[in-house]
Amino acid sequence: MHTTRCLLRKPLPYDAPALFARVSGDARVTRYLGWAAHAEPAQTQRQISHDLARWQRNAARTWVLVTGDGEAGGLLQLLGQGHSMRLGFALARDLWGRGLASEALAAILDEAFSHRSLYRVEAVSDIDNPRSARTLERVGMQTEGLLRRYILHPNVSPEPRDVLLHAKVRP
Repeated sequence: MHTTRCLLRKPLPYDAPALFARVSGDARVTRYLGWAAHAEPAQTQRQISHDLARWQRNAARTWVLVTGDGEAGGLLQLLGQGHSMRLGFALARDLWGRGLASEALAAILDEAFSHRSLYRVEAVSDIDNPRSARTLERVGMQTEGLLRRYILHPNVSPEPRDVLLHAKVRP
């Protein structure tokens, strides 16, 4: 998929070094994700293999965000099948504040809702991560409520965290 300023495509094995350096290996980028920052590029390589296998099984779609410099600078993902899916994203710090996440998420939501069987896309944002909440609201997702002690964010705490639930539904 192309947007005005970026390309969204399947992750490829050669993306591992850039993704490790800019996304999966950066503790600030992964702070509010459900997995710990990768300690070595081989972990990112294994994650890419896993994501491609899920793509083939139609269980999830992971896209790499590529900007004009040609480098992989983000990951966006839709998980699930059927009428409802879960959305997640992580963007390299040097790309924060430019509106690229909103641009990419809007393209993914448009593509997802082009499938008539999809009625709902949801996402969660950690209660202490208002930037993600605002990004999700910018792409038309509404905050539906607070889920207490809902998800582990191992980079923040070993205990389940409170999150906001956001969703966009087909009218």
